Amino acid sequence: MKYVFSYVTTEGAVRKVNQDSLFICTAQFGGDEILFAAVCDGVGGLSGGETASAYVCKRMSEWFASDLAQLMRDKASVLKIREAMDDRLHELNTRINRYAAANSSDMATTFTSVLVIPQLSHLLIAHVGDSRLYKITESEIQLLTSDHSVVGQEVRNGLITEEMAEKDPRQNQLTNCIGAGLEDTSYDYSICDIDGGECYMLCSDGFRKKVTPSELQKALKPSACKDEKTVSDNLEKLKNKVIKCGEKDNITALLIRLC
Repeated sequence: MKYVFSYVTTEGAVRKVNQDSLFICTAQFGGDEILFAAVCDGVGGLSGGETASAYVCKRMSEWFASDLAQLMRDKASVLKIREAMDDRLHELNTRINRYAAANSSDMATTFTSVLVIPQLSHLLIAHVGDSRLYKITESEIQLLTSDHSVVGQEVRNGLITEEMAEKDPRQNQLTNCIGAGLEDTSYDYSICDIDGGECYMLCSDGFRKKVTPSELQKALKPSACKDEKTVSDNLEKLKNKVIKCGEKDNITALLIRLC
């Protein structure tokens, strides 16, 4: 398996600090290449949001280099890998809460990741918060995560529509995240087959609120993302459109094409 990827991240037009963080790691194993990527959105309004998002990215990339490497050597199943990832995320939640309490600080972040393991013919998705992961093909765009937010829950319950949610003043109120004093945080996991040729786009909520799914699909479909430069250019154009449309939040997106 080979990959084409690039990203864009900025504090945006209004905020002075970028609370978003991201990482992308690859490693050769058994003649093929594994990829792990994530986007974290530090919760706006909390003083330690940028610290929490950067810390989670750092520790999860370390997990990839050490724990996952050992799991692959041990020929672990994708279910065992999911269990190990869940253990690490719960550990990080505890550590962030302890640090925040000791320093009288508020710290929280979202976390959305995709781990591509060609050796097992699967990809593993982990998610908490309202950052998102999309699968993009030549013909469609599919949201693979559910927003852990007040309005996201109301959309799923049929109380409001997606259009109403986009204008709802509560759209930034999360129901689940890493940190924020939450002791019983749970994470969403999905195990999917690898098709090959598709694109996966991770983003913070600031990137996708001012563009439609059809605009994302058109700009980021596989044929429009042939190499790193075209991916970078397309993400940059979308970022500029989002800012021009008046988005005030931090803006981050990371796109991976499976080849």
